Amino acid sequence: MKSKFLLALFCAFGAGACAAADAGSEQGPYLGLFGGIGSASSSSLRQQGGFYLPGPLGRRVAVDADGRAGSKDVALGGIQAGYEWSRLNLGQTQWGLKPAVELEGIYIGKHSLSGGLPIDPHVLGTQYVTLPMRASVLLANAVFTFQTPYSNKVFPYLGAGVGVARMSIKGADSANPNEPGINHFDSNPDASDSAFAMQFKAGLKGELTTNLFLFAEYRYLSISSTRYTFGETLPPHLPTDPWDVSLGRQKYNLFSVGLQYKF
Repeated sequence: MKSKFLLALFCAFGAGACAAADAGSEQGPYLGLFGGIGSASSSSLRQQGGFYLPGPLGRRVAVDADGRAGSKDVALGGIQAGYEWSRLNLGQTQWGLKPAVELEGIYIGKHSLSGGLPIDPHVLGTQYVTLPMRASVLLANAVFTFQTPYSNKVFPYLGAGVGVARMSIKGADSANPNEPGINHFDSNPDASDSAFAMQFKAGLKGELTTNLFLFAEYRYLSISSTRYTFGETLPPHLPTDPWDVSLGRQKYNLFSVGLQYKF
């Protein structure tokens, strides 16, 4: 009885410490919204196809343009829904760990990847390809939030996830100075593809109220290589095949801030 009385007295006069302990043991679902900026790093880019010479035989000349797309700045927004479990104590220390799982949707706005691709055969010069791209990504994440002896309001966290990305291109352009005014994708400059995606993220989360948190984070997002098919080139150009474009692994370095509400 005496120990229970002393515990109750301590909680009465040390409400802040007891509230922190209670908050640390809570578990439940949460929702979050976030937005930010970042960059898409350079990746390999290749255009393949062919055109047909005039004449009764219509001989096909294969075209293989290979190079790299430069890095570009991007903007992003997203939403997350997850469930966080109670604190796990790390040994006999004041450190704790709160695991969570979440689903996260990320939308990366329009960013035009472009590059000059030397052509084989070299006599055809260089193809300059521009791909106005958007990305929609769905990820399943595991997140680990650390509670430290240094603050009961600010918590570092780490996360990793896997999922799928949908890459959409609208208004692609393939130009060659030897053929001014011609977009070689002009019959159909739109295409899309899906690919495996994975990410790692690290950030800080600060408690604004009992249920509302502000967070800031860095995330590295990787999207596997994708392939697109654009339309053949229209007259007055010589007849061509539909054009295949291969884009190497996309790597994004992203910084975001957001709000998270825990129910």
